[in-house]
Amino acid sequence: MRAFFVRGRTYLALEKLSPRGAYRVFDRHAGPDGDYRALHQIPASDMTRQRRETLRRVSGPRASRNFPGIIDFVRQGDQYTVVLAWVHGTNLRRFLHGLRDGSVPRPSAPEVVRLVRGLIHGVSHYHRKTHLVHGDLCPANLVLTSGTSQLVVIDFGSAWPLEFSARRERIDFTRPYAAPERLAQHAAEDWRSDQFSLSAIAYELFTLAVPYEGLGGQAGTPDWADLAAEAYIPPSRLIPSRQRLPVQALRLLDACLGTGLQPHPDQRFATSTEWLATWDALHHRLRKGSRLSRAEQALVWGIERIHRVFARRNR
Repeated sequence: MRAFFVRGRTYLALEKLSPRGAYRVFDRHAGPDGDYRALHQIPASDMTRQRRETLRRVSGPRASRNFPGIIDFVRQGDQYTVVLAWVHGTNLRRFLHGLRDGSVPRPSAPEVVRLVRGLIHGVSHYHRKTHLVHGDLCPANLVLTSGTSQLVVIDFGSAWPLEFSARRERIDFTRPYAAPERLAQHAAEDWRSDQFSLSAIAYELFTLAVPYEGLGGQAGTPDWADLAAEAYIPPSRLIPSRQRLPVQALRLLDACLGTGLQPHPDQRFATSTEWLATWDALHHRLRKGSRLSRAEQALVWGIERIHRVFARRNR
């Protein structure tokens, strides 16, 4: 069994979590019975200072509860070792597999909205407070926690500051959740790249299908651009419980995901405020079962109008 030694503390490796050097380890000094930790090894490079600042911001007072706290961070030779609090729950990729094979009960549409809305608020807070873009949001990097049942990001090894987006190192990312501009580099990358990835994850949670008939972000690359509009199916057509949901909620859902999954970043929600407001309106509509307010109705109308314009342009 491999062991890691960090500041005099021993961590026993139980499982390798990713090829980027992430491990599930056991810390016998964590509480009376010990506990799991997540240990990441990050190679030192020209961007080391950037990554160190990334970790400092994530673990500081401005951190989001949708990200794990940092236990320790130390340079050891030519790499940094980072120890994170372990997030107890179910990996979202495994959860989706369970939904498909019927071993896990399918959550209701309001429950999926609650989970996704919470994660979007957390990631938006992360964008605002740290000026970072995650860059690799995907089911494998998310955990559905036990008890509180929220989605927590467990890997932020691809994160980069916004000011470095044009000249950062190229890092692995997960298809098909990566935004088109990440795959083809035909447009600038910013927080809207995370918007696409989260929208793809939400689409799969609702429909058990990857958007654009399995292509995901690849559908928005120049080689596939002509087929993107034809390949996209609004989620309202694929949800099994759609006949039991209010028509306004289905319209809002299509607006949330249809806009967030637009192939070009300029066609997505232009501000995080607009993005969050649309998800808040959907959550409100499903939670209270009441009619939308005039402001929410105006928001839905505006998003749908923009979405129709973009859809016509892509035909």
